[in-house]
Order: sequence, then structure tokens, then C-alpha cells
Amino acid sequence: MAILVLSSLPYFNDVITTQEGVREWVPNLGIKELLTDTNNRVLGFSSYRMLIYTLSIFIFSEIGWATWLYVTRRRPYHLALYVPFLFGLYQIFLILLDLRRTWANDWDVKLFLILGLSCLFAGIYLSGKKRFTLRIASRWIMIICITVLPFVHDLFTDRTGNVKSWVPVLGFENLLTDNEGMVGGFVNYRLFVYFLMIHVYAHLGWLGAFIYYEHTIRKVRPFLLVPVIISFYSVIVILLDWRETGFNTPDFKFYLTLFLAMLLAINYFFNDKPKNSQTITININEK
Repeated sequence: MAILVLSSLPYFNDVITTQEGVREWVPNLGIKELLTDTNNRVLGFSSYRMLIYTLSIFIFSEIGWATWLYVTRRRPYHLALYVPFLFGLYQIFLILLDLRRTWANDWDVKLFLILGLSCLFAGIYLSGKKRFTLRIASRWIMIICITVLPFVHDLFTDRTGNVKSWVPVLGFENLLTDNEGMVGGFVNYRLFVYFLMIHVYAHLGWLGAFIYYEHTIRKVRPFLLVPVIISFYSVIVILLDWRETGFNTPDFKFYLTLFLAMLLAINYFFNDKPKNSQTITININEK
């Protein structure tokens, strides 16, 4: 049940809101009014729906990276995972305190933060009389580079949505732009890259937790496939511009999540039962 609820976070905004506002069945707790400023912006976002959408994605990805950090304590790159974990907390902190339009959200500040955290944990790693081999260093570098994904759009686009002058013209923006000027279903190229990258970032966190799972409680691992598949599906929806189709409705995604959870539960039950029976038989025979 926890995995089911957790995997619904990427589309939680569709569950409680529509393009027009909060759904009628949602009780009015005054949260929207509390967070809305005089310019009718909700914590700096254009709408309450957009706030819930962005915040839910970052919480979802943060739990994925925290899971990877927790289940791989013996890996030599374990300390490197603190970088995306702490940076994810920083991103949530920026949203909740409405600091997205301040210097704290500038790309150079966040890049400096990532490099500082990387140096800190690399120093802790080396202080334990350990060495960086080529393989270990490459894992650290890969994790640190992935941490940049949530703000990679800031590196080559400005706040108006235009590509910066130093970026070479490769034709990606024109290829993704339709006749109405929408880029992959988004208003501009900057938003398309932003939302695509945070979904990829979330997917990689959950994927790493599933692939490199080392915890002694093995029965949890198969169920990590639910958020892995749901996060990958969200990436596909953006890339194929399915956001306004039936494949992106909350009902469809909920039934998909439920189907995956039930399928994995049934598979685990039938695959695990013989092992348990065999163990019991062996124990009885030994006695």
C-alpha cells in the first residue's frame, strides 16, 4: 500500500486539481489561500496545481534517492549519494520558502553547492584510508553529474525561455516545436527541458535503488519496480507529448500503478512460497 501511494506522487496534482482549480470533493483547508500572494501566485508558481505538481515530483525523487542511499551502505560510492540526497532537500526547501526567484536558486549557487558537498564527502571517504580507483571515481562523477539534471535548463536557457547565445544550434527546439509554438506540449523549450529532466532525475534515483539493492530485507526489492516503471512512464509521456491524451489521465495512471503493484505482489507470493516450504521441510528433516 505504501508503494502504491508513493508511486501516485508524480500525478498527485491530477488527483486533487484540474486546469480550473481544486476538485470539488477536496475539503477546503485554506492551504491555497494561505500560500497565495497579492499577485495571485502560489509560492511563486502560476497556480496551486503547478505547485503541487512540482513539489510532488521533488518529494518523489527525494524518496527514491534516499532509498538508494539507505540500501547501498557497503558500496564505495555510498557517500556520493549524499550529494543528490541533500541537494534534493535543498530544492524542496527553495519551493516551500518561496526562494525560487532569489539568488539561492541561481544555477551557479547550486553548482557551487554540489561541488562543495562532493568535495566534503570525497574528503570523508579518503580520510577512511580508502582510495579512488578509476571505477569508483567514475561512479562518483556519474552521480554528481546526475545531480545537475534538475537545473540543467538554467545552464543553456534564460528565464524568458530563450536559448542562450553561446549554445550551438542543433535543431532540437525546432524539431520539438509544433504549429502552435508549443515545445513538446510546453509553452517553451526551457519548461520542456525542466520537467523532462526532473522526471529523469527521479527515475534514475529509483532505478539505482532497485538495481543496487543490498538490504537484508529482500522482499521489498521487487516492489521498487512500481516507482521505477511509473517514473519511466512519466518520461515517455513527456517525450511523446501525451500530456493531453488519455494516457496521462489520473485514472489511467492509477490503474496502471495498481496493476503493477498487484502483479508484483502475486509474482512474489507464488515465487516465494516454494522457497519457504522447502526451508520448512529441510528444518523438519534435520530435526
